[in-house]
Amino acid sequence: MRALKKIAIFSVSLYLTLAVLLYVFQEGFIFFPMPVEADHKFKFAATTEEVWVDNNDGRLHGVLFKDRAQARGVVLYFKGNMGNVGHSESIARIFLDLGYDVLSMDYRGSGKSTGPLSEGRLLHDAELWHEWAAARYGESVRVVGYSLGTTFASHLAGVKKVAETILFAPMHSVREMGLRRFPFIPAFIARYPLNSFKKLAQATGRVLIFHGTNDRVIPLESGESLLAVLGSDDQFTKIEGANHYTLPYRKEVLNQIQREWGL
Repeated sequence: MRALKKIAIFSVSLYLTLAVLLYVFQEGFIFFPMPVEADHKFKFAATTEEVWVDNNDGRLHGVLFKDRAQARGVVLYFKGNMGNVGHSESIARIFLDLGYDVLSMDYRGSGKSTGPLSEGRLLHDAELWHEWAAARYGESVRVVGYSLGTTFASHLAGVKKVAETILFAPMHSVREMGLRRFPFIPAFIARYPLNSFKKLAQATGRVLIFHGTNDRVIPLESGESLLAVLGSDDQFTKIEGANHYTLPYRKEVLNQIQREWGL
């Protein structure tokens, strides 16, 4: 009996310890930043312009990819959770070839962007980027998100006037992804719920979603759950055989984007 009591106490202690560690250090499970010095020079094949946006407690940095003197508009590209904006050119090229400028940015703590992390701050940062783009390009602002970046793209689709949004491998929410990986941990400890499904339910523009059947990072089921909140003019395309990393470059994806967003 005494042995069973010790096992129970140990199990409860271990559970509480894990829960506390996940609560305190959850940024480490969500973000994998790659910071660089403020004077770092990124190397790109395309013509680029550095963009800085001040927030209340730091400074945000982005890169504007430009391929022509007169663009059709701008695409705000919210990348995944790894690396920095130095890895954004391959996605940017998809939309540069369609005649758009592309603005990709780093989240706080990655690249040259600074400032403390929190869900509220990150969502506000996304709105600041949209405001910058709207001030320069007027209403010709489109939004693209990839992986974790789909949470910020979904937020803008819900709170800003965005006519067209594309999501590559989106998730129902970060909280839902956390429960998939740690089903034994209570949902309320999530400090970054990032509820994409709630934001997309408020979207007034058109939303296109692509998700691969072989995605091992964000399961297809998580993206498919967004179908319940999408409007009749929105579209969910399942790409057979695509994984999390090959999805945006698949021929069927590129062809559909060309049909939807091309000249």
